[in-house]
Amino acid sequence: MSKKNNFGRAIYDIFGVGKDDSEDELGGEAESSDFFPVREETSDFVPPPAQAREAQPPRRESAPPPPPPPPVSDPAASDWSMPMLDDYRVERAIPVHSYEGTYLAAGTMFRGTLTARGDVEIAGDFEGEIIAKGKITLHSDITSKITALGLALVGSNLEGDVEITGDVSMNDQSSIVGNVRAENMVCSGKIKGDLDIQDNLVLDGTAEVDGSIKADTMSVARGAKITGSVEMHNMRK
Repeated sequence: MSKKNNFGRAIYDIFGVGKDDSEDELGGEAESSDFFPVREETSDFVPPPAQAREAQPPRRESAPPPPPPPPVSDPAASDWSMPMLDDYRVERAIPVHSYEGTYLAAGTMFRGTLTARGDVEIAGDFEGEIIAKGKITLHSDITSKITALGLALVGSNLEGDVEITGDVSMNDQSSIVGNVRAENMVCSGKIKGDLDIQDNLVLDGTAEVDGSIKADTMSVARGAKITGSVEMHNMRK
């Protein structure tokens, strides 16, 4: 067998291409003049030898690309949508005309001027001036000049003048050392100073007043003590 036949036989054994030269040795057809022998066309497919199949590298199949998301016509109907403005709704701010109260707790000390647009409640140590557009409630002993819409003394001893556009009330455990000017007043405690009440003054049985009194109308309970002059506004008209 020639070198050419050997080469052709090797190609045929590996790839199954060409012509088996053993047929020539057994009296088959003559060699082809081409470099690779011509293989007769047959209808049956002949698989390549096992060595050729093992020599071929395994074929890697690439993963198919993910399908595109379906079109969403209504964002609210989808599983996810852009957050709407309502999701970040901010609570409406407190109107300018509404004010919180101011509270000075027991054990707290304040020196100076306190200005408030709402109510004020003091249970601590205060010395200075209070100006409030609301009602002031006192639970402790303080030294202050007070200007407010209303005033209530509950177990408080106040030293200073008081000017109230509304009502003043004080229980039997309270006292005021200073002048008081108000629209109405109900007193059950002790006052050392002058009273100028534009409308009605009520003195309970435990009330004690050491000073002059001016009022439009006045009610004095049995047991109340007055040391000073009393002048009725309606008598001056």
